[in-house]
Amino acid sequence: MPAQDTPPPASTSRRTGTGRRQILTLIVLFVLGDWLGAGLAVYFAVAARRGQSLEHLFSGWTWWVIALTVLVVLWYGRGVRRLAREFRGVPLTAQFLVYLGIFTAFVAVVPPLDTLARDLYFVHQIQHMLLHMIAPLLLALGVPLAPLIAGLPSVLRRNVLKPLVRNRALQWLWRLLVHPLAASLLFTFALYFWQIPHFMDLIALSDPLDEFAHATMLVSGLFFWWMLFDPRPRPNAVSYPTRLLCVTVTMFACILADAYVVFTQRQLYPVYANLASAWGFSPRLDQTLGGLITWIDGSMTLVIGALIVFHRWVRDETLRPLSRRRRLLRMQLPDPMLESAAQPQ
Repeated sequence: MPAQDTPPPASTSRRTGTGRRQILTLIVLFVLGDWLGAGLAVYFAVAARRGQSLEHLFSGWTWWVIALTVLVVLWYGRGVRRLAREFRGVPLTAQFLVYLGIFTAFVAVVPPLDTLARDLYFVHQIQHMLLHMIAPLLLALGVPLAPLIAGLPSVLRRNVLKPLVRNRALQWLWRLLVHPLAASLLFTFALYFWQIPHFMDLIALSDPLDEFAHATMLVSGLFFWWMLFDPRPRPNAVSYPTRLLCVTVTMFACILADAYVVFTQRQLYPVYANLASAWGFSPRLDQTLGGLITWIDGSMTLVIGALIVFHRWVRDETLRPLSRRRRLLRMQLPDPMLESAAQPQ
């Protein structure tokens, strides 16, 4: 009787599940560390104010940010409930990651963090890390597309979303934006562009430009992390070696920019230098802290992304069903068909 393909042993499944739990635990702890760092930044900035009025720190809430966040949460929740009724539902881990990503993006753009980020360069860099690295990573890991589509009213799905999905120009644009080269360049460009001193000082003086910068960072981060964590099989998704190459090159490109900010003797951001002095911070210290935050935090986030990609690569190779011949070759057992073919006729 010919040998039958057997499922992977239970020990393999346990190892795969254990690795996934360890990586998720690392991500959650890392995000909590980012929140703690943001809280400490607020605390030290407040302490450096030396008794001056701090009421403006907790003012300046923008109504549309709150409304948009609530809308996205309700929209996603509606899609989760609909999928739970009609299909197998959305895993709790995926839901947790999506809600955590939404909350991270919300915290980054509201007081007191947003208010401090307008005056202190290093707080602004914390804000950029949350929007460019942490929130998109969490959202991409949670794979929210299916619940968001399911959460739309049927009229919008039929009359708006369906024609958009079938539009050839939009299909080409989507393939371009999730292409590994384009996604990596867009992600790195968003970081480099908003580090240019002229534009960095401009966003400190202009609220609309600051909001536009935040939007570009969030969107470019979403495309980049989606490309890295795309759950679709080949050939729709990028190969794992290509993903690892993209995240490695991107990490070194970000390190170069951040290292220049840290080690240069120039005062790169005059506007932030004046604002930091008003808070009791040395302009040099403010600039150095900002460069170190993006250097260390950004690099660690990209390393975590590489670990996730590598874990999925190993998992997919481990769980890939093997043919009878490949199993025999791996086990170094003789194959009767190979032996008979090798015998002289």
